[in-house]
Amino acid sequence: MQKDLVNKVAADLFSIPALSSRIVRSKFTKVALANIEVSMTPLHFEILNLISEEGSLPVFEIGKRLVLAKAHMTQRVDKLVENEMVRREPDLSDRRVTRITLTDPGRQGMDSLYSIISDALEQALSSLSETDLMELSASLNKIRNILPKMMHS
Repeated sequence: MQKDLVNKVAADLFSIPALSSRIVRSKFTKVALANIEVSMTPLHFEILNLISEEGSLPVFEIGKRLVLAKAHMTQRVDKLVENEMVRREPDLSDRRVTRITLTDPGRQGMDSLYSIISDALEQALSSLSETDLMELSASLNKIRNILPKMMHS
């Protein structure tokens, strides 16, 4: 019984990031990206979001985290550099490595996108009943409290 429950929870846990990412990317990110001046795909947004969260990152690390081949990374980063959203910088500790950093316009663009996505998300959440919102909030709080326990086992 315990093993079955563990398997079910593992499958459920594995599905949550993909599901939430797909919902946010398809419904909210695309809407936000359609309302900005710069031509950008959801994948460009994911790259910018990762750099925004982590600071400067090597190109290979971004590709690894987003599961993208180096050729795809080069094309995506080239487009972001062309749009002045990021810049390439040499790594100070390893000159073979190129790091990608948000520019000021990139940071401002991300702030604007976060605001648009947040507004769209709030609007979508407002369509839920109060009961659904309370259950969702409680569930997310439980997940946020329980997941760190897995790190210590």
